[in-house]
Amino acid sequence: MNTTSLKHLLDTCFLAKHIVETMPELPKGMKPRHIHVMDAIQEIEKMQGECRVSDVSGQLNITTPSVTKLIQELEKLGMVMKRPDDRDKRVTLLHLTDEGMQCVRRHVLEFHAEWVEGLEDITD
Repeated sequence: MNTTSLKHLLDTCFLAKHIVETMPELPKGMKPRHIHVMDAIQEIEKMQGECRVSDVSGQLNITTPSVTKLIQELEKLGMVMKRPDDRDKRVTLLHLTDEGMQCVRRHVLEFHAEWVEGLEDITD
């Protein structure tokens, strides 16, 4: 990487931070990282039909212990529930509650749709 590329990367990060700051207010006790985890759960479930902690860890490229802690926090907030896999009781599957799915809808799906609409004049 050269200094020009680094400057472009830092400028992009700054813009990304600004975009995140325009998100609607999160429910009490929630952090943007929680939304990121719930979005990953929703995407993985949509693609694979089920979601494990290791799937979220792999998709977000963060450690399994970090994901586990975030999922425990989301469980306490009533956004995620865990259940044992019917085929292998050693495996824990993750699922968004109705409240969790509503949160993803508002803070990811609708948020992205609003930004796409606002940026429609910009090419990929």
